Amino acid sequence: MKKNIVLVFILVFFSVIQSINAQEFASEKAFEKTQPIREVKRNVIAANFGWKSLTGVGFTYHNYVHKQMAVDMGIGVALTGVKLGARYRYLFSPKNFSPYVSAGFNYGLGSGGVEIVSLDQGNFYKYTVGPSSFFQLAAGIEYLANKGFLFQFDVGYAFLLSGGDYKITEGTPNEQNRWALDAQTGSGIVFEFTLGYAFGGGK
Repeated sequence: MKKNIVLVFILVFFSVIQSINAQEFASEKAFEKTQPIREVKRNVIAANFGWKSLTGVGFTYHNYVHKQMAVDMGIGVALTGVKLGARYRYLFSPKNFSPYVSAGFNYGLGSGGVEIVSLDQGNFYKYTVGPSSFFQLAAGIEYLANKGFLFQFDVGYAFLLSGGDYKITEGTPNEQNRWALDAQTGSGIVFEFTLGYAFGGGK
C-alpha cells in the first residue's frame, strides 16, 4: 500500500513539474513574440560590401542598443586601403522590416607607400594612396528575420574630410584616368549591401 502511495506521489510530482516547465516554455515563447525582434537578437555579425560602404569589402559587428537604434562597426579593404568604419543608425520601426537613416565615419589607411598598378583603357601607370577620412550619411532598409537572417541596403553620400591624396609614381594617366582616381579616393555616392546573422543577448 505504501509503495503504491509513493508511486502515485512520484507520478503526480513529475506531472506537476512537467506542467510547470511547459507553461514556462510557452510563456517565454509568447514573450519573445511580443518583444521587439531587436531586443531578442541584439548582436549581428555580417558581411558588408559596396561602393564607399562602411568597410569597402569586409565584416561588420552590429549592436542594437535599443529596439530602434543600432551601432555598427567594421573593418575591410577598399580603394583607399584597409578601411575602418563606425556609424549610428536609427530605425523607424521596431518590426522585422524597417527603413533607417545612418551617420558615421570611415577611415582608409591608404596604400602605405605600396604602388598600385593600373592598366585602364590601355593606359599603364602606377600610384600610391594616402590616408583619408570620410563622414557618411545614408538611408536604407533593413530586414531582420525571427531566426536571425539580416539583410540591409542603403544609399547615401560620403564626404571627404581629409586626405584623398594620390601620387602618380610611374606613367601618365589621361583625363579619364584622373577622373576615376578622384572618384575612388574623394567624396562620392554610397551604395552598400549587408548580409548577416543575428544572435542572442535579449533581456
